[in-house]
Amino acid sequence: MHTNPSPPWPVHKAGIVRFCTLDRMRRSLFALCVLLSAVSCSPEPAKPAEPAPRPSESPAAKPAAHIGQTLDLMRIGGQKIAVTLTEVIDPATVPNGWGEAGKTYVAAKLRIENAGTTTIVGNSNSDVSVVGSDDHDYQADFATVTECQDVGYGWFLIAAGSSSTGCVVFALPSGVTATKVRYSPSSGISQDVGEWLNP
Repeated sequence: MHTNPSPPWPVHKAGIVRFCTLDRMRRSLFALCVLLSAVSCSPEPAKPAEPAPRPSESPAAKPAAHIGQTLDLMRIGGQKIAVTLTEVIDPATVPNGWGEAGKTYVAAKLRIENAGTTTIVGNSNSDVSVVGSDDHDYQADFATVTECQDVGYGWFLIAAGSSSTGCVVFALPSGVTATKVRYSPSSGISQDVGEWLNP
């Protein structure tokens, strides 16, 4: 019976196992280095583009008008109107003593002309405000005055080419006067705004 000759060096099984394990670790480490190198060399993901600055949506301010002058204004949807402040009544009289104590009532009388081609509907009580001598804005009051009539409780319906005239009433603190009358079409939704100085 033949036996395999022993190698001329001592063989230790544990050493072979350690050698194989180290060899596998070196191969794994090499593969990991290759992967990391590929990742580091890959281009960075594109960043989202910065949004372009939007142009200002605020329209150029119209020069302030004076009582008796007409301003051409644009309602929402492109409907054109021509608004004239014909008179500012200060003080205005609330009938039957219904006015609130400590208030001065002021009425702005306006003519609204439909300069467009379709019938328009709106509310002057929502469209018109005044700036007081105290630099505060005042919205319409629902009082009626003897000097003029409101426009159907503020509501108006004006056919193309027609106009409507009426008053919008304001209740200001005693001692405060109206220095400006402001018309903001479509209850302020439109960007167009007209102003009249008083007086």
